Amino acid sequence: MLPYKRAVEIADSLWYRHIDGTVIAVAQDHAGGDVLMVAHMNREAVIRTLTTGIVHYWSTTRRAIWMKGETSGHYQYLVDFIPDCDRDAVLLKVVQVGAACHLGTRTCFSRRG
Repeated sequence: MLPYKRAVEIADSLWYRHIDGTVIAVAQDHAGGDVLMVAHMNREAVIRTLTTGIVHYWSTTRRAIWMKGETSGHYQYLVDFIPDCDRDAVLLKVVQVGAACHLGTRTCFSRRG
């Protein structure tokens, strides 16, 4: 977890150019490297994630911040936060508790074709 001031500095360095003023967030299992899910984060979700250590996202359908696992118990604990070269996407290395996908699978990328 980071101090609030440092979290704001990082959040303010990102380019929120996607839907609803967000960056793309790719959640990856820190141990095995599996891509778990892709979502969006706005500035506040970034700050909450960095200060609490629990991943928060921006729901583009509900237009609200949500903490991963808040209702399901399938939390994502942040291990590393890595912006891409354009700073409009971030890689979140996480410890995933339970399923990452809303369909109940470990990853949203479990089906081919």
